Amino acid sequence: MGDVTDATILDLEDRRFRATVEGDLSTLEELLADDLRYVHSNGATEGKVEFLRKLAAGERQYRRYQAAERTVHREGGFSFVFGVAIAVLVRAAGQLDMRLAYTAVYRDSPSPRLMAWHSAKSG
Repeated sequence: MGDVTDATILDLEDRRFRATVEGDLSTLEELLADDLRYVHSNGATEGKVEFLRKLAAGERQYRRYQAAERTVHREGGFSFVFGVAIAVLVRAAGQLDMRLAYTAVYRDSPSPRLMAWHSAKSG
């Protein structure tokens, strides 16, 4: 993919948020690392296969997923995004409207992919 910049990572993250809302599994397959560790704001942890399976099955539907603020720190072949996102999630138990503080870790090579996500409800 060439040189990875802050703009590259933020664009990738915007694409991932859009794909999550749109249920675009092929784009998510491309953007998520095979060894993804995804920690939801309730503490539940999933890998890539389980995360995509639940989206595909409609067990969770994101109506909105948008970054409100974020900064990027790059070091040693990894990009770290520290941010706040606004999310609206629909699941069997009902709708959740959330403000999330999060850390996203992207492995830069061979092309940037999300390898870790950890979020917590805030404000």
